[in-house]
Amino acid sequence: MARLITPCRWLLGRQNRGAKVLCDPFDLTKQAPPGVGGNEHYRAEARKHAELRNQYYQQSQEAFRSGRKAEAKALSNKGKAEAALMEKANRLASDAAFQGNNKGRDSWTIDLHGLYVEEAVQRARESIAKARGEGKEHLIFIVGKGNHSAGGVQKLKPAIEKLSQEEGLSCIPDKPHDGCVWVVLDGEGKVADGVAAFFKGIASLFRKIFHKS
Repeated sequence: MARLITPCRWLLGRQNRGAKVLCDPFDLTKQAPPGVGGNEHYRAEARKHAELRNQYYQQSQEAFRSGRKAEAKALSNKGKAEAALMEKANRLASDAAFQGNNKGRDSWTIDLHGLYVEEAVQRARESIAKARGEGKEHLIFIVGKGNHSAGGVQKLKPAIEKLSQEEGLSCIPDKPHDGCVWVVLDGEGKVADGVAAFFKGIASLFRKIFHKS
């Protein structure tokens, strides 16, 4: 059986003999552990593909500056291939984290732990659209307290608050507890507006009565 030559082995054997190669490209067909463990598994793969991507791009630039244009293009293409594998690994990581964190939860509580900001916003947007279609009054997004973010600065919470504004929705940070964002959907907002309008009308009526008397 012919031996599969991976891009890393090709690079080691032909273009960069003697250079340090970080790893063989990951086989993304392997079954990763479910849940958060799967998330960590695929994130590790994504990081290593990112390292390979950067290595190929750097070597491509060096080859181009040296006038080896064909080699530079080949290395650039390999960098693009590694970038695609990195993106695929990150998508699998996002799926694993989201599915694992939300398995068995009620349908109005969405846990966004383990997701990058862009991934969390996309999941939240999809969840809002689905909840609106189902007539839900609110959603609770679990965003954490930022303990695992660089410098302890929260990233998910302000991103979900911004998304709520873009969707024309109100939200209540840290409800029902710290690390959550309560997003008021159309149904609940209309009920709240109706209640407020009712009491406003009652107050106006009493003012008119007392004014006449």
